[in-house]
Amino acid sequence: MPTHEPDCSCGRGPSVAQGKRYGVRSYLHLFYEDCTGASPDGDRDGSSPHGAWAPLIWKVSLSTGILFLLVGAAALATGSLVPPKLEGIGEEEFMVLDMQAVRYNHALGTCRLAGTALCTAAGALGAI
Repeated sequence: MPTHEPDCSCGRGPSVAQGKRYGVRSYLHLFYEDCTGASPDGDRDGSSPHGAWAPLIWKVSLSTGILFLLVGAAALATGSLVPPKLEGIGEEEFMVLDMQAVRYNHALGTCRLAGTALCTAAGALGAI
């Protein structure tokens, strides 16, 4: 397995020094391969510790951010667009408090709060 040198010698590299490539490959091809750090076969040699994880991390964070954004937008729309129920029924002297309406209105407020939090989290994941 050829070792990757951190500096670019451009005159010799792993593929030229060991004499593995002759004939079909041109000098310019070997020059650009050696100076960019690419291996001749197009394979990565694993010298970067986070090289394989980087694409996976941004794909997972992007898909999670999109999911949070969709769920947050749905919760925000539900909490904002659904009309609240009247909590108090009756005259000034005789007022009846509807507990189901209180819980319903509280759930709508919770939907608005959760939607705002999810949209904020989606924005943070998108920024990362």
